[in-house]
Amino acid sequence: MLPLSGSRHIHRSIGVVCAALLLSACSSTADVGQKDDKSEPEVKATPTMSATVGLEFPLDAYEATQQERDAVERGQNTLVSQCMERFGFSYSPPQRPATKAANGPNSRIFGLVDPEEAAQYGYGSPGEPEPPAKTSKTLTQTEELALHGAPDLVPADIPKSQAEAEKKGGSKQKINGKAVPLGGCSREAFLKLYAPEPNAVDALYVFNLKSEAESKSREDSRVKAVNKRWSECMAKQGHTAVDPMDAREDLGIAEDALSSPAAITAAKADVACKQKVNLVGVYFAVQSAYQNRQINKNAETLNLAKQQLKDRLKLAASLSS
Repeated sequence: MLPLSGSRHIHRSIGVVCAALLLSACSSTADVGQKDDKSEPEVKATPTMSATVGLEFPLDAYEATQQERDAVERGQNTLVSQCMERFGFSYSPPQRPATKAANGPNSRIFGLVDPEEAAQYGYGSPGEPEPPAKTSKTLTQTEELALHGAPDLVPADIPKSQAEAEKKGGSKQKINGKAVPLGGCSREAFLKLYAPEPNAVDALYVFNLKSEAESKSREDSRVKAVNKRWSECMAKQGHTAVDPMDAREDLGIAEDALSSPAAITAAKADVACKQKVNLVGVYFAVQSAYQNRQINKNAETLNLAKQQLKDRLKLAASLSS
C-alpha cells in the first residue's frame, strides 16, 4: 500500500526546539560560496551532541510524519474498499499495526547512541515486537482481478495518474458489466491519493533526496575523519571496528547474540566513543548541509511535494469523516 520512507541509517534527551536551533546554527549556510554539487558544502558550526531523540533534519519538513502516513494509509484502504464495492465485493484491506516511534523517526539514524540502551540491550532494540498484521480472507479469482487487475498487464500500459486512468476508461476486463481499472482497485486508490494529476511528485521523491544526502555525507572528509577518531577510540578499548554505522558487523556480533554480555560491553564502548569524538554532532551538521543544498537546488519540486501532501491528507481525512 503506502510507500514508507525508511533507511537503515536514515525505517539521552534533546528537545525539538533545541534540535531546530542546532539545525539552524549548523546548516543554514550550507550553500554559501558553493557553486557546484561536487564540492563539500560549508558547515560553519558543528554542535556538540550525543543524542538523536527528537532530532529533525531540513528535509523532514517536506515529508509526512508517521502519524500522517498512517492517516493516508487508512484513506487508501477506504478507497480500495469503495472501489471493490462498485463490483459487488465486500473487501477490507489487511491492517498494519500502528508504527511505534516514541523517540522519533531519527532516533537511530546514526546507529546506537543511547548509553542506557547500550547497557541494557547491547545492539538489540528495546520494546516488544509488533503483532503481525491481520490477513484478509482468501480472494476468489474474480476478486483478485478487481483488486489487482489483469495479471498479464504490461507495466507500460498502467496509467501514471488518475486523470490518465479516467481518460483511458479502464481495462478490457469487466465485472458485472463494469470495466476494471487498469491495475485494479489497488492502483486506482493509489493514484487518487498520490497522483491525481500528471504533475504529481513521486511518492518517494523526498526519501530519495534524503538517501542521496546520506550517501554523499558518508563520503565527506569530515565524516571520514570522525569515523577514524571513533575507530581509534574503539581500538583503545580493545575493539576492532572501522565504520560506526556498521559497528555490530565489524565487531562480529551475531544476530542471535545482540544482547549478550560481549555485545553489551562492545555497545557501551561504541556509544562512549561516539560521545568522545562528537560523532552525532558531526554527522548531523554534515548531513544537514547536504540536505540544505538539495532544498536550494530542488525548491520548486519540494514545495510542490509539500502542497500535494497537504492535499493528500485533506482527501484522506474526508474519507474517514
